[in-house]
Amino acid sequence: MPAGKAANGLYSVDVTPRTGGWDFSSLRVLDLPPGGWQDFDTEDSEWITLPLSGSCTVATGGQTFRLVGRESVFTGVTDFLYTPRDAHVSLATRGGGRFALTGARCDRRLPARYQPASAVPSNCAAAASTADRSTTSPLQGPWSATSSSPLKS
Repeated sequence: MPAGKAANGLYSVDVTPRTGGWDFSSLRVLDLPPGGWQDFDTEDSEWITLPLSGSCTVATGGQTFRLVGRESVFTGVTDFLYTPRDAHVSLATRGGGRFALTGARCDRRLPARYQPASAVPSNCAAAASTADRSTTSPLQGPWSATSSSPLKS
């Protein structure tokens, strides 16, 4: 898609399986001003909320998660949140920010899960060691390497 052609409302990028010609994946980039918020329903997809810049609070399923975030993608790794299918999500930010929302259609509904930045591999050696998903995964949990990824349907 040409630059700027995938924008939709507050989303500077909003690519769905239909608009992207994909079977399962979605990608949104949400740009929020200070004090901004956005609600969305996950429908038939599970979603990862990943701060590109700024921090936010995400409420879903009666739980609230604070994502510490980061100043920019160049300042280091960040925490993120997995949100299951068939959920309502409210994302709010005090200071404003840019947030990547990556989705994938799926059949199973898993619980929401927060992953702190401290648990995300952040160097080349860690990236190499996680390349073989049969032995390790940067996202440990009920969907660890021996089962399936949280975005795999």
